[in-house]
Amino acid sequence: GNFSVSDPCKAQLLEALCHSQTRAREAEKAAKQAYTEKEHLLKLFFKQASQLFAYKQWLKLLQLENLLLQDNSSSSPLIVFPDLLPWVPRTPRKLCKTSHKPAKVKQRRRVPQGSDVGKYAVAFAVGFTLVGAGLILGWTVGWLLPAF
Repeated sequence: GNFSVSDPCKAQLLEALCHSQTRAREAEKAAKQAYTEKEHLLKLFFKQASQLFAYKQWLKLLQLENLLLQDNSSSSPLIVFPDLLPWVPRTPRKLCKTSHKPAKVKQRRRVPQGSDVGKYAVAFAVGFTLVGAGLILGWTVGWLLPAF
């Protein structure tokens, strides 16, 4: 209804209501901005995490390739990173003292076994790399598409 502006109590209430609404709008804007910043930080965090995962997989693949190349060249000692291949024993391989015996048959048997392990290790690493690339692609496509 109608009221007189000369009533100081009602004028103070109207002024307090206006200030309250202004503060509520400012708080709503601040909350919306904080939510937007939080979403942006989460996207950056997941992007960094996925890139780190991909780089780790790439590093493991390069380490496995190095391991395979070291295994194929018998002149260099075999260096194994402990967390790289859990099925490879951590003790260094000992050379057999069969130089005076014609052990060509044994050597031929051992070479395919070593190359099989190398093939499986490379296949394992390539599989993990493909999984990492798929995760990165999925997250990237998820960022490009709008959320429904």
